[in-house]
Amino acid sequence: MSDQDPEPLDRVCTAGPAPAGIEVLEPRAVPLGGVRAMTVRRTLPQRQRSLIGAWCFLDHYGPDAVDATGGMNVPAHPHTGLQTASWLFTGEIEHRDSSGAHAMVRPGELNLMTAGSGISHSERSTPDTSVLHGAQLWIALPEAARHGARRFDHYAPPVRTGEGWRASVFLGSLLGETSPVPTHTPLIGAEITLDAGASIDLPVDPAHEHGVLVDQGSVRFARGAADGGTDGAAVDRASDPEHPLEAHELGFSPVGAAVLRVRAGDSGARILVIGGEPFPERIVMWWNFVGRTHEEVERARADWQRTIEGAAPDDPFGLPDGEPEPPLPAPVLPLTRLVPRAQPGAPAGSIVSKGAAMVQDPNTAPEPQRADAEASAEVRVVHQPEQRRYAITVGGELAGFTEYLPRDAGQRLLFVHTETFPQFAGQGLASRLVSEALAEVRAAGKRIVPLCPYVAAWLRKHPEYDDSVDWPAE
Repeated sequence: MSDQDPEPLDRVCTAGPAPAGIEVLEPRAVPLGGVRAMTVRRTLPQRQRSLIGAWCFLDHYGPDAVDATGGMNVPAHPHTGLQTASWLFTGEIEHRDSSGAHAMVRPGELNLMTAGSGISHSERSTPDTSVLHGAQLWIALPEAARHGARRFDHYAPPVRTGEGWRASVFLGSLLGETSPVPTHTPLIGAEITLDAGASIDLPVDPAHEHGVLVDQGSVRFARGAADGGTDGAAVDRASDPEHPLEAHELGFSPVGAAVLRVRAGDSGARILVIGGEPFPERIVMWWNFVGRTHEEVERARADWQRTIEGAAPDDPFGLPDGEPEPPLPAPVLPLTRLVPRAQPGAPAGSIVSKGAAMVQDPNTAPEPQRADAEASAEVRVVHQPEQRRYAITVGGELAGFTEYLPRDAGQRLLFVHTETFPQFAGQGLASRLVSEALAEVRAAGKRIVPLCPYVAAWLRKHPEYDDSVDWPAE
């Protein structure tokens, strides 16, 4: 899958610090090609957690009635430095890539494409698909493998069963099953379906970190030490409490757990389990490229443009055969150099990069030097169009922001994410931020598209804005 945002955010991803226990990550809605096209729920990367093992990107989508919406239609686009793992629950996708592979992605079957130093591929839901529902994940390649050859692997794992559960292990080893598909760092990937009220104990490597994504239903998720050992291991209940996870949420478990317990709610559940050894290398992600530096991403973009123009004698990407449409051009690079995006707990003075501008990390920035206490408490909402967001500051210090994507020459703003930082909690800043931002948008005669759940909730409480809102199709 391609990130089709024409102005993608640039980011540097590093393994984040380990939280004290389970951390719940909520997705944000990302439209692929516009509001009426397919919208995905993006859980990785995000501010507090960029990777889980080498898993660096997770898009979860559907169920989407593609017979009405048009579904997935992503022409040829490039990748570097990663593997793409496609996993479907419902529907069918046709895959073509420049390694020569032409395959169908079907429910319960893994398609793993290795980009190495460069590959291009296309993805389209098939004409017979009425409902499309699945996930695509990216895996960062380590230095030793990221300059290797392009490759495509297909694997239909067996379904292992137990009391109230069924599991398909498509990467790595879990529950006595081992996938033959090669990976370049230790990883696991599995789909598990649970009956109502059923639970499963997953013995895992305590040196790895893990994530549990809820596709359907709800679960309670706990981690602990092994109690007696192998497949029958149980969670040591003194080690960690159960955490509720609702549909589309991802629970992150840091290193240290030998067992993960997942217990389904009254309607049962379907989950994806991912995990792996913490990735030791810092990676730069921009559009569909995973590299190490701004210069490397810049070269990859230039190489891809030469590929689609037919002027690349030593073409690192190539194009798939039999494509019915021209390939996607690369977006314009940001105006400034890509710089590290700090994780919580990073050294003081770290820089956060969002789009084409830089601000000091609010978790590590020094206290503002202000003349009096009253001035330091001043709250302001400012528009930062170069970063495609409205920001709120307290005493000159960034306290949060609401991000948007401009469409139709800037006349429609798709609000996709709102965030206020923990140290500013309890001050009503998110409501003030959204209130002032939307008031300015409305006064300018522009349309508001609420893809962010917080913005949508605020608008439902303020019907006086109805004349300026384009609600996305369900």
